[in-house]
Amino acid sequence: NVPSRELPLVDGLTTADRQKKKEIDDLLTQALKGLTFEERQEQQDILHGVEGKIADEAGFIEASLQELDDHLRTTKTSSIVYEMARGMDPGYVNARAFRVMFLRGNRYDAEAAANQMLRFFEVKNQLFGTEKLVKDITLDDLDEGDIACLKTGRIQLAGKDRSGRQIILNLAGLRKDNMTLQNELRMRYYISMCSVESEETQIMGTVSILYTVGDMQDRFGGSGYLENTRVATSIPSHKAAFHICTDDIRQHLSHHCIIKLAPEKMRTRWRLHYGSRTECLYHMSTYGIPQGFLPVDSSSNQISIRRHLKWLESRFKIERSDRPLSSAIAVLTKEQITPTENDVLVIGGNRSKNLGNQRFRAVVKGMSQAYETGSKESRKDLVDCVIHSVYESGGRFLKQRDGIDGWNKDWKELSKAQIRTTVSQALRNTYRRK
Repeated sequence: NVPSRELPLVDGLTTADRQKKKEIDDLLTQALKGLTFEERQEQQDILHGVEGKIADEAGFIEASLQELDDHLRTTKTSSIVYEMARGMDPGYVNARAFRVMFLRGNRYDAEAAANQMLRFFEVKNQLFGTEKLVKDITLDDLDEGDIACLKTGRIQLAGKDRSGRQIILNLAGLRKDNMTLQNELRMRYYISMCSVESEETQIMGTVSILYTVGDMQDRFGGSGYLENTRVATSIPSHKAAFHICTDDIRQHLSHHCIIKLAPEKMRTRWRLHYGSRTECLYHMSTYGIPQGFLPVDSSSNQISIRRHLKWLESRFKIERSDRPLSSAIAVLTKEQITPTENDVLVIGGNRSKNLGNQRFRAVVKGMSQAYETGSKESRKDLVDCVIHSVYESGGRFLKQRDGIDGWNKDWKELSKAQIRTTVSQALRNTYRRK
């Protein structure tokens, strides 16, 4: 008898692959079933970036700080490193802004914030040693290997999603053979702490994306995952959502293990996207993640680290100047927007030939008459419909900053009020030109 061999199906998946893929979907579904209706709704709102703003009033913060202090008093003996840090510089450890970061990152769960503070100092001590335990880590604290690791762009800040949450992009394919695990962990710590310098990120949270499509596939089989996770979970930031993108079914299935290691409530905020670059970008756009987050060179269509190196250069300048570090992220994120073909480029009287503009004009043309003859309420609905059509295709409304020309230079995203004004004006003008 000839032994039977499982043949791949039309879509490239074998029956066993399909079964494993179903197990992943079932795992996520089971995580949702384990929550109450209110908890499910809360986790879905967080995932999509529509969660209500956390209370951040002065009185509430003060009460939470007191509760945090009470928890630290009862648990501090479990961490020799925390006690060491407090003895070295109580001003650093007890600083109000420092402690508020942990409270915001844990949604004002004082007990969780206290436990994370203890882990933070343990991790920091292992990565940088006792002499740097009570100081903010800067580029000057990193060694040559760490800087080389930073320059690869393996981990980078990639702008913000439509809810204003910081995107942290992990490009597995940029990991180099000569990168040590310690280099990678110190790099992750540095970039993660850069992201929470911004008070807005502390409040809104972060979205992590692991991108392993095409030549960005992980050649190291996920080695160092547990160590990287330990560093990431010690950072005082609200982890709002996790997205994994891959076009390799084997890697897709291996992520089953990653999800299993996550706490049950957190599993509901994980999303796996299987497909080509275009398919993955489209899927993530439905979660409010603009396609421009992925740094693709328009001429070569390859992943580019130019934007990341520009960010790194700016960090060097800011850290070595008299400018407060707290202003760094606000400045740097303005430099990270790169237009994509799906964006609507607002450039005055010029008619952009960008695909996003062409789609926008077609939608506006089809609705302009209804807008002109409609009621105030129906006009508002039509404007919403046009805006939604741009977002559905993964686009944004972008405008260049004053005095700057060129495709890949300095762009900014319009505010909600500016977008509504732009769309309303386009509907009016289009009707009048008929």
